[in-house]
Amino acid sequence: MLNLVRHYWSQFKLPTGLLSNPYSVLGTALIMLSGCSSNQIAQQQANYTPLPTADLSAILAAEIALHRGQNQQASELYLQSANNSNNADLAKRATYAAQLSNQIDTYKRSSQLWYQLQPDAVLAQQHLAQSLYHSNEIDPAIDILQTLIQQQADYLPAPALLGEILLSQKRYQECHALLQPYTSIDQPDRLLGSLHIQALSQMENFNQALTLTQQLIKQYPEDTGLLLTAALLNTEIALPAKARSDLLQAYALEPDNPQINFYLAENYHAAGDKQQAIKHYQLIHSGPNLLKAIVSMLELDPPTEAERQTYFAELRQLHGQASSQIYLLEADFLKAQQQVNEAYQVYAHAVAKHPDNTDILYAQAMLAAYLRDWPVMEQALLTVIKLDPSHAHALNALGYTYADHNTQLDKAEQLISKALALRPEDPAIMDSMGWLNYRQGHYRTARDYLQRAFAVFPDAEIAAHLGVVEWALGNLDEAQRVWDTILQDDPENALIKQAILDAQEEFPSES
Repeated sequence: MLNLVRHYWSQFKLPTGLLSNPYSVLGTALIMLSGCSSNQIAQQQANYTPLPTADLSAILAAEIALHRGQNQQASELYLQSANNSNNADLAKRATYAAQLSNQIDTYKRSSQLWYQLQPDAVLAQQHLAQSLYHSNEIDPAIDILQTLIQQQADYLPAPALLGEILLSQKRYQECHALLQPYTSIDQPDRLLGSLHIQALSQMENFNQALTLTQQLIKQYPEDTGLLLTAALLNTEIALPAKARSDLLQAYALEPDNPQINFYLAENYHAAGDKQQAIKHYQLIHSGPNLLKAIVSMLELDPPTEAERQTYFAELRQLHGQASSQIYLLEADFLKAQQQVNEAYQVYAHAVAKHPDNTDILYAQAMLAAYLRDWPVMEQALLTVIKLDPSHAHALNALGYTYADHNTQLDKAEQLISKALALRPEDPAIMDSMGWLNYRQGHYRTARDYLQRAFAVFPDAEIAAHLGVVEWALGNLDEAQRVWDTILQDDPENALIKQAILDAQEEFPSES
């Protein structure tokens, strides 16, 4: 048996954390597996109750799994042995392994057992609170942390986690009250200070947030995150020159930081310094503001028609990870210049490059509808729905198209019903269901849907539909009243005029 243990040790190079202490659980396990007698073990660890062989094997397997990176398996094995033995050290190891594996349920069960076995252990309380938070059990987590803070006022991870929880719940005033004592000292903790700044900013107490930020900058003068925070706060209180000073300090420390370059470019852009704005926008190659930077550069220095294809092709080559979004941006750029057919061609190229991108396919379908290219629209929407069966807008668009064309009404009902189940308060989908019911001859049901849609979103298309349905029900004055809500501001509205003609043709009346 000792040879077997040595074999595993040499092959997997197990972590030595438990083995470093000859009286640890695994140390005892290895002693027992190596053939030592109970008396020898008792001499080495008088107060330790030996574990059953099955648990010893589970512990060894857990160590091997942990070394292999199989953290979930390790945590379950540790937890199994901890439950059998009521051993706090095993519960602790199960907790850490579960945390590494991001398995919320196991993390919670492990930390609960650890806390049960060692209720006064600070780390056990901290991990239990964190596991409860991740399980969305907010109030119990807060209760544990508040108790821990009362017992261990100097243990800063507890107010840090509590502050994070309160921020996540938008309980900004409570977060402010919690952190105020910790940040009112000469040298506040960096993390607690940052959490407090967030709470103050959410409360729109920008001046106090800025004061705390500047205090932290004195302690950490090369912290670009703090400098960026100061810049954003100075922007909020309309001090762009001070914001730029903070940003330039941060830029000197991290010239390739995309966030710093973005906000510095925005600062120059707002000041009308086109050259400097473009310079810093061009330094952004990643991050959440990449597309905003490209849009701003388009605004500041748009390509000519002759340059356009090369311009966007180079952007896609430079920012390959954003290729699909840049195709969409190019199409939007063309549509803004009324070059609809060129935009349609861009969508065709985009679909060829990104055949599974639902954003591109949906955008192509909407432009195809505008150009009355129904086969392309139908195929694009069918593909979107196949890729994403819960795409409410695609379901609604295809269902409405069938209803509007008065074809495949059963299929239209399936599509629109599913869209409405996904987004029951969406006025566009309520309008589609109302128009479908009109096509099916259910005028009163149609009116109910359309009235609800029009109350939420009184636009011309819904008014056109509602007016037609009222006319079909014989409520001619009400139909005219609905149409007039649009015509009074837009006397030549084409949708309303066509609806009036359609209603009079479908349901002729002496009136």
